[in-house]
Amino acid sequence: MNLFTPKILGAAALAGALSVTATVSWASGYPDRTITIVVPYGAGGTTDISARKLAAMAEPVLGQSIVVENHPGGSGTNALRMVAGANPDGYTLIAATSSPLFVTPAVRDVGYDPVNDFQPILNYSGPYHGVLVNAKSPYQSLSDLVEAGKKNTTISYGTAGAMGGAHLSFVAVEKATGSKLKHVPFKGSAATTAALLGEHVDVALVPAYRDLVKDGQLRLLAVLDGTEDPDFSNVPTLMEAGYDVEFPSVVGLLAPKGTDSAIVEKLEAVFTDIASSAAFKEEMNKLSQPVRIMSGEELAQTISRNLSVYKEVAQGLSGAK
Repeated sequence: MNLFTPKILGAAALAGALSVTATVSWASGYPDRTITIVVPYGAGGTTDISARKLAAMAEPVLGQSIVVENHPGGSGTNALRMVAGANPDGYTLIAATSSPLFVTPAVRDVGYDPVNDFQPILNYSGPYHGVLVNAKSPYQSLSDLVEAGKKNTTISYGTAGAMGGAHLSFVAVEKATGSKLKHVPFKGSAATTAALLGEHVDVALVPAYRDLVKDGQLRLLAVLDGTEDPDFSNVPTLMEAGYDVEFPSVVGLLAPKGTDSAIVEKLEAVFTDIASSAAFKEEMNKLSQPVRIMSGEELAQTISRNLSVYKEVAQGLSGAK
């Protein structure tokens, strides 16, 4: 199930955005006042910081202030529900991630439709998630783990919570590989990583693993996403390891459904040029976050496909109870 084929654009200087966007026909007069980007999490996290960097770089191009507002709660769903009901005039956008777009909606009613209530503008990031073991682990590859998991169901894997993205992803991996491991949910990725470092679980599915792998504390067996992690090009994706599953993470900008197509076109062009710039990539590297660009159309397809897959996995878990 190939869920994600990213469109990676070449780096462009931020000044180039000014010349490129000036040649396109836009909705007359837009923008003529402040734009708000809603972040569905608290201040200081990577989604918040990256959205603020993107907004700051876009202000001189669009000629208007861009305010970033934090509306945490409900695993991000509170903010999406609010923006889904906002005026579709191009002045209220949201920086949304995988969890409120296709993980949580696959598990429960969230009060909005991720596919039909939003107009995706672009995707600009998405952390890589890895299948990791402690450096002391006997498992040297994903195939080692899979074979062991077919024989020993006491092997445990940790995730950042039951029915979360990592949990649902690994259930699909188990189904594809025929292995069966014991799930141990934790309260967040940091706690999961700490448990793996302390050898309290055998395997973990977490993001933000780069430094721990490079320091030799953890071993990366595979990448869950549809593309290789460029920091570890020798580590296979699940597809490259021979399993027909992949689960990309997204961080993208969306507008309420019904936003004028000319406005969406302008925002996509401006933000894509900025996200492609060396300056933005440098800022994202400081956050240890990749730049992963998809067009609005590609992001819409990714949301729809992932929502369908996660729903199928969640329903299977519910039916097994």
